[in-house]
Amino acid sequence: MELLIEQATVQDKPVWLVHACGMTFSFHDEASAVAFATKLQERVDAPHQLSAEAVKHWAAEHYHMLRGS
Repeated sequence: MELLIEQATVQDKPVWLVHACGMTFSFHDEASAVAFATKLQERVDAPHQLSAEAVKHWAAEHYHMLRGS
C-alpha cells in the first residue's frame, strides 16, 4: 500500500493529509497524521488468517477469473 503524507492549508490553517487507497484523511497536526499512517501500515502488513471457507471461495473465484468466465 502506498501512503503519502502532505501538509496543506485549509481556510488559512495548516492541515496534514494522509492519502491511502484512494482516500484522504485530514489531521490538525503532523504527529497525528504520522501516527495514523504508521498504524494503518502496521495493520496492512500484519499477518492475516483466512478461514478454510474463505480460502475455498477465493480459490474458486480465482479459477473463474483465470478462465475468463
